Amino acid sequence: MTSTEQGGAVGGPDRRTALQLAATAAVSGVLATGAGVPSSASAVAEPSAAEGPTPAVQAGAGTDELAHYYRFWEIVQGRRLVKTHGYWSFDGPEIPFDPREVYRLIENPDTQQLAEGSAAREASERCDRAYTEMLRTLNRVFDGHPQELLRAQQQMEGLGQQARALMRIPSAPGAKTVLAPAFQLAEDA
Repeated sequence: MTSTEQGGAVGGPDRRTALQLAATAAVSGVLATGAGVPSSASAVAEPSAAEGPTPAVQAGAGTDELAHYYRFWEIVQGRRLVKTHGYWSFDGPEIPFDPREVYRLIENPDTQQLAEGSAAREASERCDRAYTEMLRTLNRVFDGHPQELLRAQQQMEGLGQQARALMRIPSAPGAKTVLAPAFQLAEDA
């Protein structure tokens, strides 16, 4: 059991460094796959690359939401990415960090380990089904049905709602941790 599961505080003197390392690792993973940016921008490797004339790529046509790549870099930089006089830079509002807002997630969530018929198991299964359906739709998108992308995006939002609902459930009676998405494929989805 980790100190967090035992009720230890989230954070500490190296909290910011740990968050930056985690965010940097996440950004590196997104960058390696090219997710969130067009292939022409997938060679961008530095957070400073968003400064200057390189545009921040939006997540979807008609939205003001930044692609994942740039959202992760905002976390690393601790500031919002803004466009001023035609240039993008991390000079926007500071991104606050409140450790009280960090979910104390159970480690290695596994739907099958939850008691059958319990509210926790049912919530985890709903999350797994939403995840499986989203993956199937994304598979169809990349198998020649791009018209299903909007549906996949809607399913991503639905998955987020399922995950947040799951993370409101204690992992055990009296536990300081909460359940987390197992991201397991659902056989019945």
